[in-house]
Amino acid sequence: MIIMIKEELLSYIKEGKKEEFLKKVSSIMPPSDDVSISLGKMGLYEYVVDRNGFCLIQTAEDEYLPYLSSNEKRISFSQIPKALIEKLDYLKVLEQLKAIFEQFGGRDKKYLSLAKEVGELIEALRN
Repeated sequence: MIIMIKEELLSYIKEGKKEEFLKKVSSIMPPSDDVSISLGKMGLYEYVVDRNGFCLIQTAEDEYLPYLSSNEKRISFSQIPKALIEKLDYLKVLEQLKAIFEQFGGRDKKYLSLAKEVGELIEALRN
């Protein structure tokens, strides 16, 4: 069980260690390929972090069919545009993480306690 994750995340935020913050977020995400946290969009691309690290998703609407298609590519932190990293909103990342933990809390109670910790961190950052 992960204990007092909020202190570790807070230290990364205070020190401006964005890469370490995002890698920690990735490492504590539930074991599901169905959830990810959006870091932002630039043009046709959305940059996300999931339990496997960083990913670039390109989404396109099919011209003739009512479908969206998407392509995913694994990337490293250094491949995320600097402009996106500079405007990284810790609160938005934490809010998405909290929602994911709450979603998985019914299956595993450790995620409910993690959601509570992340919620406390969000409140501390807002004040």
